[in-house]
This record gives sequence, structure tokens and C-alpha cells, in this order.
Amino acid sequence: MTDALMLTTSDGNITIRRDQPMSRYTTFRIGGPADFLVTAVNAEQVQAANDWAARAGVPVTVVGGGSNLLVGDGGIRGLVLLVRASAKTAEEASLAEDLGDEIRIRVPAQMHISRLGHRAARSGWAGLEWAAGLPGMLGGAVVNNAGAHGSEITDHLESIEVLTGDGRIETWTRDRLSPRYRHTVLKAAPRPRRWIVLQATFVLPRGDADELTARADEYAKWRRSAQPTGACAGSVFTNPEGTYAGLLIDQAGLKGRQIGSVRVSELHGNFLVNTGGGTAADVRALIAVIQETVHHQTGIQLVPEIEQVGER
Repeated sequence: MTDALMLTTSDGNITIRRDQPMSRYTTFRIGGPADFLVTAVNAEQVQAANDWAARAGVPVTVVGGGSNLLVGDGGIRGLVLLVRASAKTAEEASLAEDLGDEIRIRVPAQMHISRLGHRAARSGWAGLEWAAGLPGMLGGAVVNNAGAHGSEITDHLESIEVLTGDGRIETWTRDRLSPRYRHTVLKAAPRPRRWIVLQATFVLPRGDADELTARADEYAKWRRSAQPTGACAGSVFTNPEGTYAGLLIDQAGLKGRQIGSVRVSELHGNFLVNTGGGTAADVRALIAVIQETVHHQTGIQLVPEIEQVGER
């Protein structure tokens, strides 16, 4: 096979490339090569890439914004499907139905979750303003049941559309996801997963656009001041019941601890930062040190929130 293969869709061609370093496509800036990689910006392109993978007999690994993800140094076998936002994506978050005191909106999975939070707030749609400033795409947020400030993405979720491994499009209700703290049945499914999230439908209460926008701006400002902005993947551990992972890591004296080129952030203990040239092996080793130290001091076993994919 040549180094690149072109697939034709109704709105243009997409290119499948070989041996692409995943460090270019994750917020951690870490990861070995993908056998094949393609970027899709809409549901039709996602389906075309999925169909190609089925014909080629290779597994599909979906990557959105590349946050909350650690790709192994050995890379990813099969096709990596990058689901990314296009210039039109923000316009595609559409008011589907006026329900009086509530509204129903449909949002493509490739929309940036932060952009959705700001867009909803400006439109007077309450319930998503907490997402302002979060990294990643909506599809990944749904899979992981992302949340902050006491809210979760599934709080106002009505349904999702998913593409199955055999090319069918299914509608799932919220209950089918079995959402709980940083968990859905989609996240629990082993990689490569059989389903790709294409779209989400929310039912949101109406609110005051000015108040919601001010709140969204405050959330985004807080994240910029309280969390590192360098090469990191977001929160590394879920919060244990009744406390915070970052607090436990801070109390264990682990801020600034470094293995290889990966360091525990001095700004927030639940973030690891790649200072340049870091590897997945560095991250795993530092995670193990944190878990062992915190468990020794508190008896609490920290559970990673970050998802690990690919070969070590």
C-alpha cells in the first residue's frame, strides 16, 4: 500500500495516512505511531472511514481532541479515526425543538465541549455552562461522562446517535449509557470499541443569557488560573468519595515530582505535565509512584481517569 490513500465522500476527499506519530494528536504530546490515520469532520466521513476499516480488516480507534488519553510508546494498531471540528461545527449545534420552558438541541460529536458550553450560555440554554474551558470534543465527553462543578454531561442528555461496527446508525437513550461518575458503558467497553458517537441530543432549561455567559466566563477563567496549560491530558485520577485526588497528591508532597520528562504539576497535583520528550513509560511510572505513596499515607487507592490505549 502507498503512504496515503484517498477516500471520496459527497463533500470532498479524506486521506488515510500510514505510520503517523500519535504525539502530534494528543494533548499529552506522547504516543507512538498509528498504522493508519484519517481525520473526519462530519458523520459521512466517519462512516466512510469506518467502512474502509471494515473492508481492510483493521480495528478502529476513535480519538477526538486527544485529551484524557495516554497513547502507548508502541503506537496503535489499525486505523486511528480523528474526529475533529470543522469551521461549520459551531453552527451545527441547532435548536431542534421549542418545548416552552425547555429546548431540545442536537449537537455533532466533533464539536468542542468548551465551545458548546459558551454557545449554550450565549443562547440562554442552561445546563452546559460548566463545560466552558474544558478540553476535548463532545463525543469523548459523552463516552467519559465528563463533568465539573457538580455537573455532568449526561445530566441533560436525552439520547445519542452511534455508528456500529457493521455500519448501522443506532439511537441510544441516556439510560442505555448507564452513566455514573466518569463512567458509561461506552467507556467500559474494551478498545477498539464497536460504537462511534456521532451526535448527542440534549433537553435544556431556558435561562438568562447574560447570567449564563458570565458564569461560563468565570468557569473558563478559573480553569486558566488553577490548572496547567502545557502538554497534559487533564485530570489523571478520579476523585475518591469525600475528597479530591489533587489534594491527596499535594498532601503527600508529590507536587513537582518528576520521572523522565513527566512532572506532577506544581499548580494542580492531579495533572501531569510533559516537559518535553516525555514517554508513556514515564507517565505510567509516575502514576504508580503517586498511587503507592498516597495509598501508603492514607489507605486510599487512586483510580486513573486517564484512558490508556495502544501498545506499550
